[in-house]
Amino acid sequence: MAAATRLLGGVHLLIGKVVDMERRTTGGFARGRALLEGPAGTLELSIQNEHLMAVRDGAVVATTPDLICVLDTDTGEPVTTEAMRYGLRVTVIAAPCDPRWTTPEGLALVGPRYFGYDCDYVPLAGAGS
Repeated sequence: MAAATRLLGGVHLLIGKVVDMERRTTGGFARGRALLEGPAGTLELSIQNEHLMAVRDGAVVATTPDLICVLDTDTGEPVTTEAMRYGLRVTVIAAPCDPRWTTPEGLALVGPRYFGYDCDYVPLAGAGS
């Protein structure tokens, strides 16, 4: 996990367990949320076919267009939104997107507001370091 985070220039968000999963299909998209708990706190992932926003203990810590990646803690394999389930032990990392997506034009196409979230893009704290 550390090697992947370094390679992607990303940040570690949480190691924990899925304690709640809510998923529904509306408008052709799998939408919902996953609630994860770990020693470092609670992380809620909002999904629309992909992980689009991460909120830790009430604060937004990652949003689209940056990549939010969920990995099986034991195997390192990616965990898709469809495979997310109660009890799964996961590690969540986030990686910065290409800078072109953070322009006003890019955010209009793939930013959190495009997907209906009531927040602006939140750049990853500590990414690339």
